[in-house]
Amino acid sequence: MQKPELEKEFTIGCQAAEITPLLKKVLQEIESSSLKAEEIKFNLELAAREMLANAIEHGCALAAENGSRVEMKIRIELKITEKELSFKVSDPGPGFAWQKYNLETMPRFEEKGRGLKMIYQVADQIKFNSCGNQITVIFKVN
Repeated sequence: MQKPELEKEFTIGCQAAEITPLLKKVLQEIESSSLKAEEIKFNLELAAREMLANAIEHGCALAAENGSRVEMKIRIELKITEKELSFKVSDPGPGFAWQKYNLETMPRFEEKGRGLKMIYQVADQIKFNSCGNQITVIFKVN
């Protein structure tokens, strides 16, 4: 694995109002790097908004509902190498069965999963951890 040109970690609370200020910081970090691909920044912002909204709506809400004693924070990791940009979101929830979703064949306008389909459409790659409370998107840098 390559040494990252940029590696930053962020933490936000489980509040939707924290998404926009966080994304401003993330985009500023990208601007200060050597990455200048506008399309990647647009697609990252679109994917990141969905990822963070899902973390709040599903992960944080389920953790609170289940009386979790885990710190109610969402952790974000941004990495840029000369070949790719990765953006990882981890939430305090129990996760979901991501293995049940086929993002290639999933209809776009289903009641559930629209955000995942949208993320799949704009990212080059999506990865989940085994329990489904962490999602990583990867964008290839040309």
